[in-house]
Amino acid sequence: MTRISVLAACLLLAACSGDTFTNARTLRTQATESLAQKNFGIAADKAYAATLKAPKEAESYFLLAQAQAQLGRKNAAMASLETAIVNGFTDEEAIKGSANLEPLRKSEAYKELMVVTFAPAEGTAPAAAEGAGEAGKADSQGPAQSQAQASTPAEGSSKH
Repeated sequence: MTRISVLAACLLLAACSGDTFTNARTLRTQATESLAQKNFGIAADKAYAATLKAPKEAESYFLLAQAQAQLGRKNAAMASLETAIVNGFTDEEAIKGSANLEPLRKSEAYKELMVVTFAPAEGTAPAAAEGAGEAGKADSQGPAQSQAQASTPAEGSSKH
């Protein structure tokens, strides 16, 4: 019976070291290490697994966005970054300072997300902050702001 107990303990230990029992924190650590080593495919896999283990954990989505951006999956990266923010990732410096998100920076979706999420404290409207023109900036207070925003072309028509 002793050999069977030892064998069972070894099997249980081997099973625990697999991904089945890996927790979200461990997966995030592995994703972070993979990003640092520029192993973006592995980072994406680990970060995605972490989002499945802990769907409300914002940092997992932030890591996933970085890996996806580096893999050229810009739409998926934007969706992951937005999910990170919705789930509470509000570290503006980390987002703006991440070299891994560089492929997203020129996109209108990224710029809009940053303006909407991190609007200047002085109450500047998103349209004025995006450079809607000097009139929009001057009218950033009161009802005139709405008129300045309304006079700018709709985003949907300018993107197509």
